[in-house]
Amino acid sequence: MNERPSLRSLAEKYSADKLYSHSYIPIYEELFKGMNVRRVLEIGIGYEGLMTPFVPRYVHGASLRMWAEYWPEAWIYGCDIREDTMFDDHPRIRTLVCDQSSTESLRKMAEEIGGDLFDVVIDDGSHQYEHQWLTANVLLPHVAEGGVYIIEDTYADKGAQLAKEFGGSFICGNKRADDCLMIVKKGGSTCLI
Repeated sequence: MNERPSLRSLAEKYSADKLYSHSYIPIYEELFKGMNVRRVLEIGIGYEGLMTPFVPRYVHGASLRMWAEYWPEAWIYGCDIREDTMFDDHPRIRTLVCDQSSTESLRKMAEEIGGDLFDVVIDDGSHQYEHQWLTANVLLPHVAEGGVYIIEDTYADKGAQLAKEFGGSFICGNKRADDCLMIVKKGGSTCLI
């Protein structure tokens, strides 16, 4: 039986900013250890002009591709406000247009995906506090028991505020001012690692 590749090796393979511009990969490796993941949603796909300054080489949909290989049985969903970020070249990745500043758009996206619960939801979208707050309010009910809801790229003050608001944990790396995560484990402890 083949051992699953490390998340770090996949982040390197797909040139994910979660490794190169942020300190998230070691945290994620610990957080996701032993999780049975069948459905993942990531908000924010990114595009070349945005991502190129932060990674050694640009790979479109890097995070989604990384998750698909890390969890080979899971369905991976990605959404972005920009239609030009959509792609359909992977059998288990589905991308949709969604505006995370709109409750209606977020609800419609969740329904279009099937309304089922997600094991992992990652908000790597606009990085605006108001959008992060709204998105968590709409999508936290769509996280399965034992699943996790993550907001990436928060600043220390806003991330701590989000953690308090949603009963989550908050952790910062040291690569940039916005190198912070807010994590809610549904039905579980707020302890990260």
